[in-house]
Amino acid sequence: MFSLIVKLSIALKPFHRLTYLLALLIIVNLAYKFLFSSEPIQATDKAAMFSLLALAWLVLINLMLQVFTRIPERIQTKQSFFVRIKNRLHQAVYYVLSLLFIGLSLTLIILSIRMLRL
Repeated sequence: MFSLIVKLSIALKPFHRLTYLLALLIIVNLAYKFLFSSEPIQATDKAAMFSLLALAWLVLINLMLQVFTRIPERIQTKQSFFVRIKNRLHQAVYYVLSLLFIGLSLTLIILSIRMLRL
């Protein structure tokens, strides 16, 4: 699963700037709705909730593109003991981040499904 996330993030890396542009547009749209709307925003406003959900998806995709494209490769040459320990700890941190990313993705999928039922 970890290699799948790395391959996906490397494949989506050209669209990195697009995530920033879309996030900026959503933030401007939300700011306009909250600040300059003639009627007050209510807790049941579906458009604002969908905008926040889309912003959460964009943040998650951007996080994936930032973190998982910089994975260090395994070096198979003879290394000292401390260098091997450092490399294994470094890879363990990335595995923990990938599990956190998968958990956040599943949470957003469940939230999206519940919100789309309206």
